[in-house]
Amino acid sequence: MKDPTQEERHIAIEFIAYRFEDENKAIHKGHTWFLLTQNSQDPKDLFWYTKVTDRIAKENHLGLGHHKENDSKFSEGQHVILPPLKIATTPQLEMSGSEAIGATATTSTNPTDKANGHNNRALSGVPPPMFNRDRDKSETFMDKFTSYELVNGDSKQFTTPFLKVALCLSYFNGPKVDAWARQKRSWLKEQRDLFGVSITDPQLWTDFERTYKDAFTDQDAKLAAYQELHSLRMQGSDIDSYITEFDRLISKVGHNPTDIGVVMMFREGLQPSLL
Repeated sequence: MKDPTQEERHIAIEFIAYRFEDENKAIHKGHTWFLLTQNSQDPKDLFWYTKVTDRIAKENHLGLGHHKENDSKFSEGQHVILPPLKIATTPQLEMSGSEAIGATATTSTNPTDKANGHNNRALSGVPPPMFNRDRDKSETFMDKFTSYELVNGDSKQFTTPFLKVALCLSYFNGPKVDAWARQKRSWLKEQRDLFGVSITDPQLWTDFERTYKDAFTDQDAKLAAYQELHSLRMQGSDIDSYITEFDRLISKVGHNPTDIGVVMMFREGLQPSLL
């Protein structure tokens, strides 16, 4: 966009969801406009970069407003913001003042990271949606997160289990998941700061994934299967398909096939002519 104070000057800006931790371990987060710059020392670097100090104040000379939470541009800005030194946005040739593209975080280059197989590049691809435990979304969320990892498997956010857990938790938002995510963030910090667990210990992700499955995936899958079971009905004369589907759902719910309640449920789904 044009800088109103300098007619010949154009600036690049973006509406970004940010989150960082200061030297006192205090968490800062929010949504606002940032000034973007490119790496003048590397013409091949197509990424735009910004810093915490490049935040644009709400009262500004650029005439920029701020998106409300019910604005689609606000949700588009919801992305992973870790506590790095810099925030890098996706490459693009043109920027307009109204565009809001999800941003990702990266830290300053460290030669030892590449030696250890880490890459500090900005994340690319399509990130998973924010997870608020909508019904039937638990398995989908982790599938999307895994797909995101496949695209960015060499980045430090995924090669370092501690950062991978923190990255995943940054997508949790909503009254149904906030308390659980808060507890998991505390657990994660305790593992590192209190118990001295290395941030590269793969058990961090293993334990987190297991507790996520216990808390959300298993319960939600059982609820969905239970609802399917109660609405399952035999179609026409195809009793074999009915039995196969009934057995699958009973197994998923965890009921004993010989329980009287299960037998009654099976009878309810049969064609009346078979009773």
